[in-house]
Amino acid sequence: MKKRFLLVLTTLFACATIHAQFAQMSLLTPHYYPGEVYFKDGHVEEFAELELPRVGKSKLGVKKNAEDKGHVEINAADIIGIKIWHKNFPDKKHVLYYVHARKSYMQNDHQWGNPVMGSAWGVVFQCEQNYQMDKKTGDLNFVKFVGGNAPDTPTLYYLVRPGWEQAELLLFNGGFPQKKKSAELFSENEEIATAIKKGKLKGSDMQYILDEMAGGKKTEEPVKIIPEIKTDSVSNGVVGDDE
Repeated sequence: MKKRFLLVLTTLFACATIHAQFAQMSLLTPHYYPGEVYFKDGHVEEFAELELPRVGKSKLGVKKNAEDKGHVEINAADIIGIKIWHKNFPDKKHVLYYVHARKSYMQNDHQWGNPVMGSAWGVVFQCEQNYQMDKKTGDLNFVKFVGGNAPDTPTLYYLVRPGWEQAELLLFNGGFPQKKKSAELFSENEEIATAIKKGKLKGSDMQYILDEMAGGKKTEEPVKIIPEIKTDSVSNGVVGDDE
């Protein structure tokens, strides 16, 4: 009886592990949708097929026309953002922005995400590891690995300021990954930097921090470092408190 129980338990664990592995493998398979690419040099191109980016992707496969044979690759480093939509939902378009980030905390240096808050001082981007499109609704959703032997994927928030060549990892699952290092990003405001370092300010205070860094006045429009694209937001996640 005990052996049978152990066998059943082992089988269930193996199935959960295999399921998680297949979920991970499915995200490694390229998915293509119609879309527009916003390049850093200012021009925009529309493609019949555009690869939905995944974490760490430094190149995207594209087809200019559906009749073209094979996909050609374009460099993510040349891109500000992409707008994609499901062919069955042409009016429901979504935007992902390319964030060239400093590789740190065992995280990738290429990220794709959406601006979730900002001020005249800087903009915070929420970057998820992988995205998939719902074929029934056309909604773009991020995907997390949970269970089995696959790691739970974190939610990352990057800070971008004008003149910066790279984005800086700011929040990790809603909390400052290292308070001392995070405080350095706000060193020009001693009060804010000290409060972060001492743990008096949390991820949920981020909009307040951005407003204070902008001069203490709440700004209606974030600094113009991203293209103005009218669209539904991908994932307006609220930055949570530190654990």
